[in-house]
Amino acid sequence: MKITIIVTHNNNVYDISNLCKDEVKLDREIKNAPSKMTFTVCKNVTFDTDYAFSEGDNVKFWVDDYPMFNGFIFTRKRGKEQEIEITAYDQMGYLKNKDTYVYDYKKASDILKMIAEDYKLNMGEIEDTGFVIESLIEDNKSLFDIILDGIDITLSNAKKWFVLYDDFGKLTLKNIDNMRLPLLMVTDDGTVTDFTYKTDIDSDTYNRIKMYKDNEYTEKREVFISQDSGTQMKWGILQYYEKAPDNFNDAQIGDYTDKLLGLKNKVKQSLSVECVGMGNGNQFSKNCTKI
Repeated sequence: MKITIIVTHNNNVYDISNLCKDEVKLDREIKNAPSKMTFTVCKNVTFDTDYAFSEGDNVKFWVDDYPMFNGFIFTRKRGKEQEIEITAYDQMGYLKNKDTYVYDYKKASDILKMIAEDYKLNMGEIEDTGFVIESLIEDNKSLFDIILDGIDITLSNAKKWFVLYDDFGKLTLKNIDNMRLPLLMVTDDGTVTDFTYKTDIDSDTYNRIKMYKDNEYTEKREVFISQDSGTQMKWGILQYYEKAPDNFNDAQIGDYTDKLLGLKNKVKQSLSVECVGMGNGNQFSKNCTKI
């Protein structure tokens, strides 16, 4: 297995593949977090002070010439051995910024494009999410949460699940149905070291959806419930509880609770695969999870 790591600093390009010690770790999640790459660079006297790179520098990572990661250095940590532990995040790391957005009649894909343009983030393929959100006020929220709120509303109303990720330096949004691939795990060569398949009703499974709104005219709290007695007999009551969107009328809230129940009233499944290989004295490990 061939490992290639390139760092760009002040328009100078450094191949540090042979200077990396031990494990190169790449963590990815299906949503809510940027991809994270960590590795340690050994001391090398041929480099300038601070190894000729610093925070904000671009890092690219390939395995057997296949592009795996394109991001930026956020953290450097050094000990007495004068080795530097690097932590880099892809573009999605900048979606941790907080802001306020008020919008009308926009699709989740439009919201993503708007934010990417405002924060000068590179975009790749952005699939049209279709469902139009009439209006929403997102006050003092992370950009991640603002985008994911749009994706979640689309999922609840249109039954379409869109996944946001960074595709080697380009923000990408795709319908998960267009990302499905056949899975073949080969373990004889030692590449796949372990896998875990898990089912649970603990993380995001609910069979009662309860939402409320405060009626400013009657000064009473109104409650809306959608539930499934069948799964409640099997699992007990698993309740999801939150305030209804302020701009929803009673019919919209009832429809929303029904759709949330349809999405969350099921057993969750996840598959984690660990892969390890050797190449050029480096070890590469990857942990992938699909839900």
